[in-house]
Amino acid sequence: MGTPLGVFTGAFFTLFGLAVLGWCLSEIRIRRALLRGGTRATARVLPGRALSAAVAGAPDAGAPDAGFVDHADTSPVLGFQAGGGAEGEGAEVVVRPRGWTSIRRTPALPLDALVPVSYDPARPERVVVHGVSQAFSDAFWLLLGLAFAAAGVALLLHTL
Repeated sequence: MGTPLGVFTGAFFTLFGLAVLGWCLSEIRIRRALLRGGTRATARVLPGRALSAAVAGAPDAGAPDAGFVDHADTSPVLGFQAGGGAEGEGAEVVVRPRGWTSIRRTPALPLDALVPVSYDPARPERVVVHGVSQAFSDAFWLLLGLAFAAAGVALLLHTL
């Protein structure tokens, strides 16, 4: 019988690893569904302050966290017209795409570039960029989750 700290640590590592795996797999599933069946549009890469302005001008701007934008997030900010009818009019959406965990901005998305995206018309904040691979990022998060889950299981087996 192991110590309570060993059992707690093993259980924590296992649950953390499984949570990371679940999150990563759900992100991959959402991105794949958007790439296959989402509405296509062309988005412009905007400066990060564009998201701050969009959040500050939102209808619920009186909320306590309405002006908060994560300035440490280096993922690109995209702006596009969603739900355009025959006249091409629709609501302007300013959002960060799904699946960006890179520490630095990718050179594939320079400021003011036009990029093809797919989005969910029911939830236009769900956006995925076409032609930019997220395989390395996905592999990193999958390996991290697997490593934590395996370490947790090994620790639990060792202490029990």
